Amino acid sequence: MTLIAIPALGCGAGQYDEVAGLLAPQARLASVVATEDRLEACVAQVLAAAPDRFVLMGTSFGGRVALETALAAPERVRGLIVIGASAGPIADRAVGLARGKRMRGGEFEQVLAEMGAMVAHLPGPRGPAARDAFIAMAQAMGAEGMARQSDALAHRGDLWPRLASLAMPVLCLWGREDQFTAAAQGLSLSQAVARGRYVEIAECGHFPSLEYPQETAAIIGRWLTDHGLERNRF
Repeated sequence: MTLIAIPALGCGAGQYDEVAGLLAPQARLASVVATEDRLEACVAQVLAAAPDRFVLMGTSFGGRVALETALAAPERVRGLIVIGASAGPIADRAVGLARGKRMRGGEFEQVLAEMGAMVAHLPGPRGPAARDAFIAMAQAMGAEGMARQSDALAHRGDLWPRLASLAMPVLCLWGREDQFTAAAQGLSLSQAVARGRYVEIAECGHFPSLEYPQETAAIIGRWLTDHGLERNRF
């Protein structure tokens, strides 16, 4: 069974390295870094890289792309894992687009510092390391690549009315201290789909796979087993 994993804004495959190793007996994890400036194009990028049937996971920006992909091709997505991603529309498109303009306009490092202060629960045991990993991945991606992803998010619409159509099992995994997408949104998302499950990690921020890789892998592993989605059943 292939688990397609879509990293968060500015992140690369390294966001899931530890989780991939821990899940190896149950799933083959393959990361797809979505880099287009519209969500529809990101969905096309994921579907082109994925096998005919797969389980899909995404964090933050990647979680939104995962949601959009499951809605676009529900016959191919056997299971969906959403981590810290909103199903709602952009509150203010101008504000959303301003982040990309700042990154392109010479404020890239400042934007990374601002986001880095929020992506992890810094008092947690791996909070500072998760922040530093995010900044390193974003620097490797560069200002233009990250700005394109930010622009895609700035054009997002409202998925809430469509979520009830998702028939595959959905795991909503959240950090209780998520400063970007409140844990209450994850709970609501799990209740909006037919087969949702909500799991929360205490003392964790926006990036569970970096802050608590063992706990994250254990949660995902149990969910895969419960729904018969392990490697040897697919």
